[in-house]
Amino acid sequence: MSMKISQKLVFAFLALFIFSGASILSVAAQSSTIDSQQIDRILSNCTSTKNTLNQLHASDALLRVNRGQTYESMSTKLMDGFNGRVSNNNFNNTSLVSIYNGYNSALDIFRLDYKTYEEHLSTAININCFKQPVSFYDAVVLARTERNKVHDDILKLNQYVDQYQSAVDQFEKDYLATSSGANH
Repeated sequence: MSMKISQKLVFAFLALFIFSGASILSVAAQSSTIDSQQIDRILSNCTSTKNTLNQLHASDALLRVNRGQTYESMSTKLMDGFNGRVSNNNFNNTSLVSIYNGYNSALDIFRLDYKTYEEHLSTAININCFKQPVSFYDAVVLARTERNKVHDDILKLNQYVDQYQSAVDQFEKDYLATSSGANH
């Protein structure tokens, strides 16, 4: 299941909880106030919601491994390797190194944010939504917030990849201009 499809599933069932009813019911010993209609929907959809969360957890774990490996390879095999070759040949690699450092910082943030998201999603999955519907709701909302951070991290990493590509393209142009000028 792709990241976009699984996101749609989470957003669909969260919308079910968030955008229903107007009367507010405070549930003792639980952290949020949600209305009675939302609680009824949580209770009536508890099993299917838990199944959806479990599917999301499994598909996101696989996506995390695949993306993580790809991002790690881009850093160690592509960027670091190319930066080293450029430096060893006494070319200016300042912009490449700067982007590489930013990318690696963003990759560290991605790892931490994903770990936090996974922990919050696991917490939500482990809450009995029949007995603690408000706690379940709160945990799902928190997991969703953390998942959005992971999404933003992925966008940031992709921006760094684009920046690195542009820097490599510029390096190539500069190199070609210098080498063709040296031949004349």
